Amino acid sequence: MDHGPWQAAWVSTRRRLPRSRITDPGKAPMPRPHYKPQEPNGCSSYFLGLKMDLGIPAMTKCCNQLDACYDTCGANKYRCDAKFRWCLHSICSDLKRSLGSSPTWQVACDSLADTVFNTVWTLGCRPFMNSQRAACICAEEEKEEL
Repeated sequence: MDHGPWQAAWVSTRRRLPRSRITDPGKAPMPRPHYKPQEPNGCSSYFLGLKMDLGIPAMTKCCNQLDACYDTCGANKYRCDAKFRWCLHSICSDLKRSLGSSPTWQVACDSLADTVFNTVWTLGCRPFMNSQRAACICAEEEKEEL
């Protein structure tokens, strides 16, 4: 299934994903003891200082799942983002089934899902890294800022 022009960009940028920096690559990050993840904040762009209310509770659920994934020590950003995109587009599929095959609804929903996903894909590296730093400890952490 072809998902449009974003797909080529998605594949070509996979090699540039942020990774936790651990000086001994043989040691995996460990969950930080007593770490409590922040409460999921829906579809909030805290890295932009904006709160987006999409008006679609199911999409807010997808955003909360993404927050939880980012806050899991050792998470892979590519996998978190891929699950997020799948969640968003599954909502569009559910809408199509319940509203019938209205091309207008389907195109609008898919466009919104792609816009939300692309925003996270483009601007989500810093929030991902910050979440990983908070959730994990490494045997020898580098004190390098992004």
